[in-house]
Amino acid sequence: MVSESDTRTYPLRQPPNHNPPPRLHLVFPEGQKQVFTAYIGIQLHQKTTLKDALLQLSDPRHKVQEFLASSHSVSTEQFIMLNDALNHTQPPTQRQAETPFSNPTTKLNHTSVIWACYWNNKQSYEKALARLNLFSIYNSLPQPLRPITGLWIESFISEIARLETVYSATDYMPGLARLPGTSTAQHIHTGYWGAARDRIPGSGEDLFTGESSTSNDNDKRYKNSKQEDGQDDTTSLSSLGFSIKGTNPSDIVHIRSGQFWKNCLDKESSAYLENIEPKLRNGLSYLWDNSLESGSFGVRYLQNTHLDLDSQDDTDKTGTKTKTTTENSDSISKYLNYSPKESCVTAYFKNMTDLERWSSKHPSHLAIHAAAISHARRFGDTRKFRTWHEVSVIRGGEASFQYVNCLYGTGVERGMISIQRTSV
Repeated sequence: MVSESDTRTYPLRQPPNHNPPPRLHLVFPEGQKQVFTAYIGIQLHQKTTLKDALLQLSDPRHKVQEFLASSHSVSTEQFIMLNDALNHTQPPTQRQAETPFSNPTTKLNHTSVIWACYWNNKQSYEKALARLNLFSIYNSLPQPLRPITGLWIESFISEIARLETVYSATDYMPGLARLPGTSTAQHIHTGYWGAARDRIPGSGEDLFTGESSTSNDNDKRYKNSKQEDGQDDTTSLSSLGFSIKGTNPSDIVHIRSGQFWKNCLDKESSAYLENIEPKLRNGLSYLWDNSLESGSFGVRYLQNTHLDLDSQDDTDKTGTKTKTTTENSDSISKYLNYSPKESCVTAYFKNMTDLERWSSKHPSHLAIHAAAISHARRFGDTRKFRTWHEVSVIRGGEASFQYVNCLYGTGVERGMISIQRTSV
Protein backbone atom coordinates (compact mmCIF):
# COMPACT_ATOMS: atom_id res chain seq x y z
CA MET A 1 0.00 0.00 0.00
CA VAL A 2 1.34 3.45 -0.97
CA SER A 3 1.17 5.95 1.90
CA GLU A 4 0.49 9.66 1.57
CA SER A 5 4.10 10.43 2.49
CA ASP A 6 5.41 8.28 -0.36
CA THR A 7 3.53 10.28 -3.00
CA ARG A 8 4.74 13.74 -1.89
CA THR A 9 7.69 15.73 -3.20
CA TYR A 10 7.76 17.73 0.05
CA PRO A 11 7.35 15.62 3.21
CA LEU A 12 4.64 16.00 5.81
CA ARG A 13 5.57 17.95 8.92
CA GLN A 14 3.67 15.62 11.22
CA PRO A 15 5.97 14.15 13.90
CA PRO A 16 6.50 10.36 13.95
CA ASN A 17 3.99 8.39 16.04
CA HIS A 18 1.87 11.49 16.52
CA ASN A 19 -1.42 10.82 18.34
CA PRO A 20 -3.61 13.78 17.36
CA PRO A 21 -6.64 15.13 19.22
CA PRO A 22 -9.89 14.68 17.28
CA ARG A 23 -10.51 17.44 14.78
CA LEU A 24 -12.65 17.81 11.68
CA HIS A 25 -12.09 19.26 8.24
CA LEU A 26 -14.43 20.09 5.39
CA VAL A 27 -15.02 17.62 2.55
CA PHE A 28 -16.24 19.17 -0.71
CA PRO A 29 -18.47 17.47 -3.27
CA GLU A 30 -16.67 15.32 -5.80
CA GLY A 31 -15.76 17.42 -8.81
CA GLN A 32 -15.74 20.73 -6.90
CA LYS A 33 -12.44 22.39 -7.84
CA GLN A 34 -12.93 25.96 -6.65
CA VAL A 35 -14.90 28.08 -4.19
CA PHE A 36 -15.38 31.84 -4.27
CA THR A 37 -15.36 34.50 -1.55
CA ALA A 38 -16.00 38.24 -1.36
CA TYR A 39 -15.86 40.68 1.53
CA ILE A 40 -17.80 43.93 1.09
CA GLY A 41 -17.33 46.78 3.54
CA ILE A 42 -18.71 50.22 4.37
CA GLN A 43 -16.95 52.50 6.84
CA LEU A 44 -17.90 55.76 8.53
CA HIS A 45 -15.08 58.30 8.94
CA GLN A 46 -16.49 59.77 12.12
CA LYS A 47 -16.04 58.66 15.67
CA THR A 48 -19.53 58.14 17.04
CA THR A 49 -21.69 55.52 18.70
CA LEU A 50 -22.56 52.37 16.80
CA LYS A 51 -26.24 53.31 16.99
CA ASP A 52 -25.69 56.69 15.32
CA ALA A 53 -23.20 55.24 12.84
CA LEU A 54 -25.69 52.64 11.61
CA LEU A 55 -28.23 55.38 11.02
CA GLN A 56 -25.74 57.50 9.08
CA LEU A 57 -24.72 54.48 6.99
CA SER A 58 -28.32 53.56 6.12
CA ASP A 59 -28.09 54.66 2.46
CA PRO A 60 -24.97 52.68 1.48
CA ARG A 61 -26.05 49.70 3.60
CA HIS A 62 -29.38 49.46 1.81
CA LYS A 63 -27.66 49.65 -1.59
CA VAL A 64 -25.29 46.83 -0.65
CA GLN A 65 -28.16 44.79 0.78
CA GLU A 66 -30.08 45.24 -2.48
CA PHE A 67 -27.07 43.84 -4.31
CA LEU A 68 -26.81 40.92 -1.90
CA ALA A 69 -30.47 40.03 -2.37
CA SER A 70 -29.82 39.35 -6.06
CA SER A 71 -26.21 38.17 -5.88
CA HIS A 72 -27.04 34.43 -5.77
CA SER A 73 -24.41 33.95 -3.08
CA VAL A 74 -24.89 30.63 -1.32
CA SER A 75 -24.06 32.08 2.07
CA THR A 76 -23.82 35.64 3.40
CA GLU A 77 -22.73 36.68 6.89
CA GLN A 78 -22.79 40.19 8.36
CA PHE A 79 -20.40 41.85 10.79
CA ILE A 80 -19.50 44.95 12.71
CA MET A 81 -15.76 45.55 12.91
CA LEU A 82 -14.59 45.68 16.52
CA ASN A 83 -12.16 48.37 17.68
CA ASP A 84 -12.32 49.98 14.24
CA ALA A 85 -10.21 53.14 14.39
CA LEU A 86 -7.32 54.71 12.55
CA ASN A 87 -4.95 52.62 14.69
CA HIS A 88 -7.31 49.63 14.42
CA THR A 89 -7.29 48.71 18.10
CA GLN A 90 -7.54 50.43 21.43
CA PRO A 91 -4.42 51.31 23.44
CA PRO A 92 -3.07 48.38 25.51
CA THR A 93 -4.38 49.81 28.79
CA GLN A 94 -7.91 50.01 27.40
CA ARG A 95 -7.65 46.62 25.74
CA GLN A 96 -6.93 45.04 29.10
CA ALA A 97 -9.64 47.00 30.91
CA GLU A 98 -12.54 46.56 28.48
CA THR A 99 -14.26 43.79 26.64
CA PRO A 100 -15.00 44.82 23.02
CA PHE A 101 -18.56 43.52 23.35
CA SER A 102 -19.62 46.01 26.02
CA ASN A 103 -21.75 49.17 25.71
CA PRO A 104 -22.15 49.21 21.90
CA THR A 105 -24.75 52.00 22.07
CA THR A 106 -22.57 54.48 23.98
CA LYS A 107 -18.92 53.75 23.14
CA LEU A 108 -17.47 56.29 20.71
CA ASN A 109 -15.63 54.60 17.86
CA HIS A 110 -15.23 54.38 14.13
CA THR A 111 -17.64 51.90 12.57
CA SER A 112 -17.46 49.50 9.64
CA VAL A 113 -20.22 47.18 8.44
CA ILE A 114 -18.92 44.15 6.55
CA TRP A 115 -20.42 41.22 4.66
CA ALA A 116 -18.73 37.91 3.81
CA CYS A 117 -20.24 36.18 0.76
CA TYR A 118 -19.56 32.70 -0.59
CA TRP A 119 -20.33 31.06 -3.94
CA ASN A 120 -19.70 27.56 -5.27
CA ASN A 121 -20.27 28.53 -8.91
CA LYS A 122 -17.78 30.67 -10.85
CA GLN A 123 -20.37 32.04 -13.26
CA SER A 124 -22.63 33.25 -10.44
CA TYR A 125 -19.64 34.75 -8.63
CA GLU A 126 -18.38 36.65 -11.67
CA LYS A 127 -21.84 37.87 -12.70
CA ALA A 128 -22.55 39.13 -9.20
CA LEU A 129 -19.30 41.05 -8.84
CA ALA A 130 -19.66 42.53 -12.32
CA ARG A 131 -22.90 44.15 -11.12
CA LEU A 132 -21.43 45.61 -7.93
CA ASN A 133 -20.26 49.12 -8.81
CA LEU A 134 -18.81 50.73 -5.70
CA PHE A 135 -17.94 53.88 -7.61
CA SER A 136 -21.59 54.27 -8.60
CA ILE A 137 -22.83 53.57 -5.08
CA TYR A 138 -20.42 56.17 -3.69
CA ASN A 139 -21.49 58.86 -6.17
CA SER A 140 -25.18 58.12 -5.53
CA LEU A 141 -24.84 58.99 -1.84
CA PRO A 142 -26.09 62.37 -0.59
CA GLN A 143 -23.30 64.92 -0.92
CA PRO A 144 -22.78 65.40 2.84
CA LEU A 145 -22.20 61.64 3.26
CA ARG A 146 -19.52 61.22 0.60
CA PRO A 147 -16.51 62.74 2.43
CA ILE A 148 -17.20 60.62 5.53
CA THR A 149 -18.04 57.29 3.82
CA GLY A 150 -15.72 54.62 2.45
CA LEU A 151 -16.58 51.46 0.51
CA TRP A 152 -14.44 48.47 -0.39
CA ILE A 153 -14.52 44.93 -1.76
CA GLU A 154 -11.99 42.09 -1.56
CA SER A 155 -12.76 38.98 -3.61
CA PHE A 156 -10.78 35.86 -4.43
CA ILE A 157 -10.89 32.36 -5.88
CA SER A 158 -9.82 29.44 -3.66
CA GLU A 159 -8.76 26.20 -5.29
CA ILE A 160 -9.74 23.20 -3.18
CA ALA A 161 -6.18 21.89 -3.69
CA ARG A 162 -4.85 25.09 -2.04
CA LEU A 163 -7.36 25.28 0.81
CA GLU A 164 -7.57 23.85 4.32
CA THR A 165 -10.16 23.96 7.09
CA VAL A 166 -10.47 22.78 10.67
CA TYR A 167 -13.41 22.65 13.12
CA SER A 168 -13.60 21.71 16.79
CA ALA A 169 -17.18 20.36 16.43
CA THR A 170 -20.10 20.29 14.02
CA ASP A 171 -22.83 21.99 16.06
CA TYR A 172 -21.91 25.32 14.49
CA MET A 173 -20.53 25.46 10.94
CA PRO A 174 -20.12 28.91 9.33
CA GLY A 175 -18.25 30.17 6.29
CA LEU A 176 -17.39 27.62 3.61
CA ALA A 177 -19.12 24.90 5.62
CA ARG A 178 -22.46 26.37 4.53
CA LEU A 179 -21.86 25.58 0.87
CA PRO A 180 -24.24 22.86 -0.36
CA GLY A 181 -22.90 19.34 -0.58
CA THR A 182 -20.11 19.84 1.96
CA SER A 183 -19.57 17.42 4.82
CA THR A 184 -16.97 16.87 7.51
CA ALA A 185 -14.51 14.10 8.27
CA GLN A 186 -11.94 13.51 10.97
CA HIS A 187 -8.33 14.01 10.04
CA ILE A 188 -4.94 13.27 11.58
CA HIS A 189 -3.14 16.46 10.60
CA THR A 190 -3.69 18.46 13.76
CA GLY A 191 -2.05 19.27 17.06
CA TYR A 192 1.44 20.18 15.79
CA TRP A 193 3.12 23.15 14.15
CA GLY A 194 2.86 22.74 10.41
CA ALA A 195 -0.45 20.88 10.54
CA ALA A 196 -2.25 23.61 8.58
CA ARG A 197 0.16 23.24 5.69
CA ASP A 198 -0.17 19.45 5.81
CA ARG A 199 -3.95 19.79 5.52
CA ILE A 200 -3.60 21.62 2.18
CA PRO A 201 -3.84 18.93 -0.52
CA GLY A 202 -1.41 20.70 -2.85
CA SER A 203 1.31 21.15 -0.21
CA GLY A 204 2.95 17.90 -1.26
CA GLU A 205 4.03 19.51 -4.54
CA ASP A 206 4.15 23.24 -3.72
CA LEU A 207 5.87 25.19 -0.95
CA PHE A 208 3.70 28.29 -1.52
CA THR A 209 6.72 30.56 -1.07
CA GLY A 210 5.21 33.66 -2.66
CA GLU A 211 6.97 36.93 -1.87
CA SER A 212 9.35 37.55 1.02
CA SER A 213 7.86 39.63 3.82
CA THR A 214 11.00 41.79 3.94
CA SER A 215 10.71 43.21 0.42
CA ASN A 216 7.85 44.73 -1.52
CA ASP A 217 8.08 46.90 -4.60
CA ASN A 218 5.14 48.97 -3.39
CA ASP A 219 6.65 49.94 -0.03
CA LYS A 220 8.35 53.06 -1.39
CA ARG A 221 5.26 54.22 -3.25
CA TYR A 222 2.87 53.40 -0.40
CA LYS A 223 4.85 54.17 2.69
CA ASN A 224 2.53 55.95 5.09
CA SER A 225 -0.59 58.06 5.30
CA LYS A 226 0.98 61.20 6.76
CA GLN A 227 2.07 63.41 3.89
CA GLU A 228 5.05 65.73 4.23
CA ASP A 229 4.77 69.22 2.75
CA GLY A 230 4.88 69.06 -1.02
CA GLN A 231 4.72 65.27 -1.12
CA ASP A 232 2.55 63.72 -3.83
CA ASP A 233 -0.62 62.10 -2.49
CA THR A 234 0.06 58.95 -4.54
CA THR A 235 2.50 57.84 -1.84
CA SER A 236 -0.37 57.37 0.61
CA LEU A 237 -1.83 54.08 1.73
CA SER A 238 -5.17 55.83 2.07
CA SER A 239 -7.70 55.90 -0.76
CA LEU A 240 -9.36 59.04 0.61
CA GLY A 241 -10.65 60.91 -2.42
CA PHE A 242 -9.69 58.06 -4.73
CA SER A 243 -10.71 54.65 -5.98
CA ILE A 244 -7.81 52.19 -5.79
CA LYS A 245 -7.93 48.83 -7.56
CA GLY A 246 -5.37 46.04 -7.62
CA THR A 247 -4.77 42.32 -7.58
CA ASN A 248 -2.51 39.91 -5.66
CA PRO A 249 0.99 38.51 -6.15
CA SER A 250 1.36 34.74 -6.11
CA ASP A 251 0.64 32.70 -2.98
CA ILE A 252 -0.87 35.43 -0.82
CA VAL A 253 -2.72 33.69 2.03
CA HIS A 254 -6.17 34.48 3.41
CA ILE A 255 -7.30 33.22 6.80
CA ARG A 256 -10.65 33.49 8.54
CA SER A 257 -10.67 32.17 12.10
CA GLY A 258 -13.83 32.01 14.20
CA GLN A 259 -14.96 31.89 17.82
CA PHE A 260 -18.47 30.86 18.94
CA TRP A 261 -19.58 30.77 22.58
CA LYS A 262 -23.37 31.19 22.36
CA ASN A 263 -23.99 27.67 23.72
CA CYS A 264 -21.58 28.06 26.65
CA LEU A 265 -22.79 28.24 30.21
CA ASP A 266 -21.93 31.46 32.03
CA LYS A 267 -18.81 29.98 33.63
CA GLU A 268 -17.29 28.89 30.33
CA SER A 269 -18.36 32.07 28.54
CA SER A 270 -16.65 34.16 31.22
CA ALA A 271 -13.54 32.00 30.97
CA TYR A 272 -13.29 32.71 27.25
CA LEU A 273 -13.86 36.47 27.62
CA GLU A 274 -11.45 36.80 30.54
CA ASN A 275 -8.65 34.39 29.61
CA ILE A 276 -8.57 33.89 25.83
CA GLU A 277 -10.18 36.93 24.21
CA PRO A 278 -7.74 39.56 25.60
CA LYS A 279 -4.82 37.49 24.27
CA LEU A 280 -6.56 37.28 20.90
CA ARG A 281 -6.84 41.07 20.75
CA ASN A 282 -3.21 41.42 21.78
CA GLY A 283 -2.12 39.13 18.95
CA LEU A 284 -4.16 41.06 16.42
CA SER A 285 -2.69 44.32 17.68
CA TYR A 286 0.81 42.95 17.07
CA LEU A 287 -0.09 42.01 13.49
CA TRP A 288 -1.65 45.40 12.84
CA ASP A 289 1.27 47.36 14.30
CA ASN A 290 3.95 45.21 12.64
CA SER A 291 2.68 44.56 9.14
CA LEU A 292 6.08 44.57 7.43
CA GLU A 293 7.67 42.31 10.04
CA SER A 294 4.77 39.84 10.16
CA GLY A 295 3.83 39.94 6.47
CA SER A 296 0.18 40.56 7.37
CA PHE A 297 -2.41 42.82 5.72
CA GLY A 298 -6.04 43.78 6.29
CA VAL A 299 -6.29 42.33 9.79
CA ARG A 300 -9.88 42.63 11.02
CA TYR A 301 -11.64 41.62 14.22
CA LEU A 302 -15.34 41.13 13.46
CA GLN A 303 -18.46 40.55 15.53
CA ASN A 304 -21.24 38.65 13.77
CA THR A 305 -24.47 40.63 13.59
CA HIS A 306 -27.99 40.55 12.16
CA LEU A 307 -28.95 43.70 10.26
CA ASP A 308 -32.51 43.01 9.07
CA LEU A 309 -33.95 46.12 10.64
CA ASP A 310 -37.77 46.34 10.89
CA SER A 311 -38.40 44.73 7.52
CA GLN A 312 -42.09 44.56 6.67
CA ASP A 313 -44.26 43.47 3.75
CA ASP A 314 -46.45 46.01 1.97
CA THR A 315 -48.93 45.35 -0.80
CA ASP A 316 -48.81 47.41 -4.01
CA LYS A 317 -51.74 48.29 -6.25
CA THR A 318 -51.56 44.97 -8.11
CA GLY A 319 -51.82 42.99 -4.89
CA THR A 320 -48.18 41.92 -5.02
CA LYS A 321 -46.30 42.00 -1.77
CA THR A 322 -43.12 44.09 -1.80
CA LYS A 323 -40.56 44.16 0.95
CA THR A 324 -39.70 47.55 2.36
CA THR A 325 -37.37 48.52 5.13
CA THR A 326 -38.04 51.22 7.68
CA GLU A 327 -35.26 52.30 9.95
CA ASN A 328 -35.15 54.67 12.88
CA SER A 329 -33.52 55.02 16.26
CA ASP A 330 -35.90 52.53 17.86
CA SER A 331 -35.28 49.83 15.25
CA ILE A 332 -31.52 50.28 15.65
CA SER A 333 -31.92 49.91 19.42
CA LYS A 334 -33.80 46.65 18.95
CA TYR A 335 -30.99 45.37 16.79
CA LEU A 336 -28.33 46.40 19.30
CA ASN A 337 -30.15 44.49 22.03
CA TYR A 338 -29.30 41.31 20.14
CA SER A 339 -25.60 40.58 20.34
CA PRO A 340 -24.69 37.06 19.17
CA LYS A 341 -21.81 35.51 21.04
CA GLU A 342 -19.75 35.00 17.94
CA SER A 343 -16.74 36.67 16.34
CA CYS A 344 -14.12 36.01 13.74
CA VAL A 345 -10.78 37.32 12.54
CA THR A 346 -9.91 37.81 8.89
CA ALA A 347 -6.43 38.60 7.58
CA TYR A 348 -4.05 38.17 4.67
CA PHE A 349 -0.39 37.13 4.77
CA LYS A 350 2.20 37.47 2.03
CA ASN A 351 2.78 33.73 2.05
CA MET A 352 2.27 30.59 4.10
CA THR A 353 5.69 30.87 5.74
CA ASP A 354 4.84 34.27 7.23
CA LEU A 355 1.57 32.93 8.69
CA GLU A 356 3.39 29.90 10.13
CA ARG A 357 6.17 32.04 11.57
CA TRP A 358 3.73 34.18 13.55
CA SER A 359 1.55 31.26 14.69
CA SER A 360 4.39 28.96 15.78
CA LYS A 361 7.02 31.38 17.11
CA HIS A 362 5.68 34.76 18.08
CA PRO A 363 4.79 35.23 21.78
CA SER A 364 1.48 36.91 20.95
CA HIS A 365 0.12 33.82 19.17
CA LEU A 366 1.75 31.34 21.53
CA ALA A 367 -0.20 33.04 24.34
CA ILE A 368 -3.47 32.53 22.42
CA HIS A 369 -2.57 28.89 21.77
CA ALA A 370 -1.68 28.21 25.42
CA ALA A 371 -4.88 29.84 26.68
CA ALA A 372 -7.00 27.77 24.28
CA ILE A 373 -5.33 24.53 25.39
CA SER A 374 -5.85 25.47 29.05
CA HIS A 375 -9.51 26.20 28.34
CA ALA A 376 -10.01 22.83 26.65
CA ARG A 377 -8.39 20.98 29.56
CA ARG A 378 -10.44 22.90 32.13
CA PHE A 379 -13.84 22.17 30.58
CA GLY A 380 -13.10 18.82 28.93
CA ASP A 381 -16.09 17.01 27.45
CA THR A 382 -18.47 19.70 28.76
CA ARG A 383 -16.81 22.37 26.61
CA LYS A 384 -19.20 24.26 24.31
CA PHE A 385 -16.77 26.92 23.10
CA ARG A 386 -16.20 26.33 19.38
CA THR A 387 -13.32 27.39 17.15
CA TRP A 388 -12.68 26.92 13.45
CA HIS A 389 -10.73 28.39 10.57
CA GLU A 390 -10.32 28.33 6.80
CA VAL A 391 -7.05 29.11 4.99
CA SER A 392 -6.62 29.72 1.25
CA VAL A 393 -3.35 30.07 -0.66
CA ILE A 394 -4.39 32.25 -3.59
CA ARG A 395 -2.74 32.04 -7.00
CA GLY A 396 -1.38 35.25 -8.51
CA GLY A 397 -4.11 37.38 -10.06
CA GLU A 398 -6.98 35.34 -8.54
CA ALA A 399 -7.88 38.09 -6.05
CA SER A 400 -9.29 41.54 -6.71
CA PHE A 401 -9.21 44.49 -4.31
CA GLN A 402 -10.94 47.88 -4.53
CA TYR A 403 -11.08 50.70 -1.98
CA VAL A 404 -13.16 53.84 -2.55
CA ASN A 405 -12.49 56.83 -0.26
CA CYS A 406 -11.25 54.55 2.54
CA LEU A 407 -9.16 55.34 5.59
CA TYR A 408 -5.49 54.50 5.95
CA GLY A 409 -4.88 50.82 6.64
CA THR A 410 -8.30 49.64 5.51
CA GLY A 411 -7.13 46.53 3.68
CA VAL A 412 -4.48 45.05 1.42
CA GLU A 413 -3.17 48.20 -0.27
CA ARG A 414 0.48 47.53 0.53
CA GLY A 415 0.12 43.94 -0.60
CA MET A 416 -1.47 44.74 -3.97
CA ILE A 417 0.11 44.80 -7.41
CA SER A 418 -1.13 46.20 -10.75
CA ILE A 419 -2.56 49.19 -8.93
CA GLN A 420 -4.97 51.60 -10.64
CA ARG A 421 -5.83 54.86 -8.89
CA THR A 422 -8.53 57.30 -9.99
CA SER A 423 -10.20 60.30 -8.34
CA VAL A 424 -13.75 59.95 -7.05
